[in-house]
Amino acid sequence: MQKIGLIGLGNAGRPMAERILAAGYSLTVFDIDAGAVDAVVQLGAQAAKTAAQAVGDITITLVPSSVEVRSAVFGPAGAFDALQPGMALVDLSGTDPDCARELQERLGEKQATFIGGTIHASGAPAIVIPKGQFAIVIGGAKSAIEPTAKFLNAVAQTIVCLPEPWMPKAFKIAIILYSTTNNIITAEICSWLTAQGADPKLFLQLMQATGSPASSARLEEFMKRNNNNGGALSNSYKDFRQALNIAAKLEIPMPLASMANQIQEMGRAAGFKRFNSPAAMGKLYELLTGEDLSGATMAAEKRVAESRAPRIVWLGE
Repeated sequence: MQKIGLIGLGNAGRPMAERILAAGYSLTVFDIDAGAVDAVVQLGAQAAKTAAQAVGDITITLVPSSVEVRSAVFGPAGAFDALQPGMALVDLSGTDPDCARELQERLGEKQATFIGGTIHASGAPAIVIPKGQFAIVIGGAKSAIEPTAKFLNAVAQTIVCLPEPWMPKAFKIAIILYSTTNNIITAEICSWLTAQGADPKLFLQLMQATGSPASSARLEEFMKRNNNNGGALSNSYKDFRQALNIAAKLEIPMPLASMANQIQEMGRAAGFKRFNSPAAMGKLYELLTGEDLSGATMAAEKRVAESRAPRIVWLGE
């Protein structure tokens, strides 16, 4: 059986380690927090003193950003030193597409496979990842990533494969841009309606009755906002900055994303950085407009993750 390495035992890394061990794999872990390593060793993992010592047939990096990934891979006693031809490095960190391109190029020098990836979970990582009720999106040529995709499918319920290693990073950022800008305009519209004495719930019923399923679904999701459900505003702010940095390099304008980024910064400054995007925007627009948006809320049913057979989906072949 393949030997697995895991670098990073934070909010997603620790439950990922639990899931890999539960699937029966030999796992070696590294983190700069020795206490985090000790806790996973108690579950059956082997401890590494450096990132290089954690390298296995398949090595996963799961750290906050491109800065930490470059340090773990290319820094002193980094994973790059130990990579051999035929090994695979899967980066599931919060990195940007440019970092993924750099990793692909550098690992090619060692005839090792680089696989860019992202985790997609509708719930707290500590809850859904150990159960395998999440998806991993990875990118790379099918012939190169297929063996790793099979391993990952023993860990995650769904694996979605894209043609290039940088694509999962770009698409994850695109999802955040799309959802956050929707949350901002929805909060603004609800404030505008509330100020006139109109019930936003009645507006939702109108859209549902007139056959606007996509728009009504976005409004309904905003109304079901929960302060502790989903990624924090501080995380989406990071994704916006990555998107705008790439746009600057490509010399393409992104005026709407730039404005949304500034609105998110207002939310962070107002103390809402640990709220998820819809909750933060609701709170921010209450502050900006003086309107009470409690009427633009509705109970969110408890979601039970759909159980399905493990599957691998190949897109763009």
